[in-house]
Amino acid sequence: MIEKEIIETSLVSLNKEIPVIWNWNNKDIKSHKAIDGILNLALKNRKISFNVEIKKNLKSHQLLAVIQNKQNINDFLLIVEKIDPKIKKELRENHINYLESNGNIYIENENIYLLLDNNKTIKQKRESNNRAFTKTGLKVVFHFLLNPEIINLPQREIAEITNVALGNIPQVISGLLDNNYLLKENKNTYSIVDYQQLLNKWISEYEQTLRPTLFKQRFKQADQNQKWNEISLYKDQTVWGGEPAGDILTHHLRPEKLTLYTKETTNELIRNYKIFPHTEGEIWVYSIFWNIRYNYDITAPVILVYSDLMLTNDKRCIEIANIIFNEHIQPNL
Repeated sequence: MIEKEIIETSLVSLNKEIPVIWNWNNKDIKSHKAIDGILNLALKNRKISFNVEIKKNLKSHQLLAVIQNKQNINDFLLIVEKIDPKIKKELRENHINYLESNGNIYIENENIYLLLDNNKTIKQKRESNNRAFTKTGLKVVFHFLLNPEIINLPQREIAEITNVALGNIPQVISGLLDNNYLLKENKNTYSIVDYQQLLNKWISEYEQTLRPTLFKQRFKQADQNQKWNEISLYKDQTVWGGEPAGDILTHHLRPEKLTLYTKETTNELIRNYKIFPHTEGEIWVYSIFWNIRYNYDITAPVILVYSDLMLTNDKRCIEIANIIFNEHIQPNL
């Protein structure tokens, strides 16, 4: 669904439960960047106006940004095609108004309290034929996020850097253009429209589409007395991700789950790091999928570390992720 469809479907569904009159105004140029428009509702004999942010999906790693938007924007309402029950609970705990496309709604302000949460989910339409967010496309987009200047290199060079077939590159760029993630400035020049928005989209799709294919297996340290940071990694072959990388970058996190990204085989990992496969092991190993020139010393690229931490659903990790964004990512945008 595009934004207009999400709004209309949500309000038509709501009207089946509660009589509602509504009017939509597109965002004003002076509006907060998160706002997509103004929704005027006549609901239960009361008129309310909301500053609305529209999302197709809401993932846990996006919650902090939504909470911040609510704090900075008066009369904030989130309209989402589908919201996971756990996330809805967190939205209510933070007093964030929301409306789903099936008509489920939560509104709490000075004039009204409304909670409806018994409608069945409307089946979501999958984005079709968008090559930007396939397994291959996500690898390319990741490199665009690492270094936006890559977008404007000759497509053959982009293919070499990202290690994907040349024919995928124009399809990925076209997919980003079609979804307004890229702006075409002239014949051969593109720029990312909203870096944070594209990064959030990448994280969501990475979690669902790419990361499961990268997982190798879990391992356990043979010497349980050895500290994780005493393991000497082979340069350009294996790097820390997730919580260990978060601690390396900030010195403010005590890792509980250890994440490694590697080019090494299972036998090499066992031999080089004195670890062994174990279904309950504390070390989660994934394959490296990026050009190693973008490694950050002994950690994965900071954007991937940020993504790993945001996907933990752990408050302490998300706090560290935001420190990493502010100190290592934002200054380079």
